[in-house]
Amino acid sequence: MQGTRIAFGPFVLDPDIGTLLKEQIPIAVGHRGLTLLAALTARPGEILTKAELMDAAWPGTAVEEGNLTVQIATLRKALGPADNGGEWIATVPRVGYRFTGIVEPAASASRRPMPPSGKPSIAVLPFANLSGDQDQQYLSDGITEDIITELARFRSLLVIARNSSFQFRHPALDIAEVHRKLGVRYLVEGSIRKLGDRIRITTQLIDAATGTHLWAQRYDRALDDIFALQDEVAALIASMVEGQAEADSASRTRRKPPADWDAYDYYLQGRAHFYRYELDESEPLFVRCVELDSTFAQGHAFLAQALVGRFWYDNDPRTLQKAWDSARTALALDRSDGVCHQSMGLVLTHMRQHSDAGVHFERARSLNPLDVNIAGDYASWLNYGGRAETALDVLETALLRDPLPPTWFWEVKGSSLFLLGRYSEAVGSYQKAGDHFFIHAFLAASYAHLGETEKARAEVEKALARKHGLTVRLISGLPFADQVALELFMSGFRKAGFPA
Repeated sequence: MQGTRIAFGPFVLDPDIGTLLKEQIPIAVGHRGLTLLAALTARPGEILTKAELMDAAWPGTAVEEGNLTVQIATLRKALGPADNGGEWIATVPRVGYRFTGIVEPAASASRRPMPPSGKPSIAVLPFANLSGDQDQQYLSDGITEDIITELARFRSLLVIARNSSFQFRHPALDIAEVHRKLGVRYLVEGSIRKLGDRIRITTQLIDAATGTHLWAQRYDRALDDIFALQDEVAALIASMVEGQAEADSASRTRRKPPADWDAYDYYLQGRAHFYRYELDESEPLFVRCVELDSTFAQGHAFLAQALVGRFWYDNDPRTLQKAWDSARTALALDRSDGVCHQSMGLVLTHMRQHSDAGVHFERARSLNPLDVNIAGDYASWLNYGGRAETALDVLETALLRDPLPPTWFWEVKGSSLFLLGRYSEAVGSYQKAGDHFFIHAFLAASYAHLGETEKARAEVEKALARKHGLTVRLISGLPFADQVALELFMSGFRKAGFPA
């Protein structure tokens, strides 16, 4: 979907990043629904035939007309009644549909105040590292992320995920640009300086729509107070945004912080490497973290995830057993933490205990429904279970909150599209997912099913260069519970030319 951001009524549609906002709050609409809406609003007042709309939403795919009817009904429900009490999308019997609203460029659209019942949206931008040492960047990033995590526990707020907000690290920040790209009402920015055994944090809250600074504060604390300080900053921000009464009564689970500063420091370093897929660097840091503080649940949880990542490369059952031990320890320490349940779900998926994995993913999502990383791993579990359509819906909903997701998100989405037979779209998604042997293997299978033999063979060579001895049999170890889904990948690998 490509095009200029447009406004109609209380809505702003951004076809480029695939978001629909109502009074600056993201509306959960799937990819096909947004594609149809973009097509309709591009030609307001005109009749678009059913064939035109189906070509837009399902390019190159033969689908029944009923699918279009379902998507239009879902769109109407999401949009609600038009300003005149009618419908935004009118049916033209036996022909197609027509968009009835007045469309204008978003830049010229008037901003309406957020209704009191709506969820205020907020993004925490990466805090500046003022320590004078670039090696301390992980500290600023890690503390910023933990403030995001704490804010997300306030169910009355819509908090943009780390991966999207961290795209805006520019020293000369353009508030208007962030507001346009993320569609949020409020921004938090600040800085961190570590001085010996003390830390100084400055933070300020900005109304992104106007650029007005609403609140600013500076904290000088001992390092050991950092965990309480994160809670305090999050609570104060929530108080400013929602009002003290709402913040005091907010329903949120609480993460159990580590007891040791050095353990937390190793955890932040490990997490920084983990997000960059530097598994060899992240794993020993998580190991050191839990050695220093064996009671830190999230340290064990991330160690479990890093071990699952290693298992993709070494295929050693002992690695998976270690991952299970770490995930079990994390849950024993804190069963109220969504990341701990996510880690156990991830491990159990790879141990092919799919039913039990699902229980933990559902629990993780109930504890933190806004965590895009949990949503991504949950969608991966759905793919393995042959529920790619549901997985794609989960991913599309998560992308509304995180329009600039982590790289691995595109691998999961690519696999959903692949399993739905949408190979060209799968290629586009996989190409965003990084330079790993399994990504090249998935690309090879996609090209093979498209009949693009030369491209498939080129991807096979790239996969073999990154993992010697890769065979169809080894790839068949993917933890699919659904054999039809597995065979779709396997036939692609064989067509591409991987060794048996």
